[in-house]
Amino acid sequence: MPDRRRHNEPTDPGGEPVCLLTPEGALSRRVPIDRLLTRGTLSVQGSRYEITLPAGEESWALANQFADEEATCCASLTFDLEESDAAVVLRASF
Repeated sequence: MPDRRRHNEPTDPGGEPVCLLTPEGALSRRVPIDRLLTRGTLSVQGSRYEITLPAGEESWALANQFADEEATCCASLTFDLEESDAAVVLRASF
């Protein structure tokens, strides 16, 4: 399987690092972070977090859906996704 990568710049670079979702919006998310964390591990380093998921199409799809939704509510985040034979890694940073 070829490695895949995705990079998304923030829509509001330098903006406040706050979530813009309403409680109702949070409940309607297709991929809340806890769904990713049941499949993978979380690492936090300063203003960056990283979620590592097992390799595979389902993990790649979930990470992409999460990044799409998270970019809408947290417009100051940059997202990087990277897939290899070993894992799918989602990185988000302010």
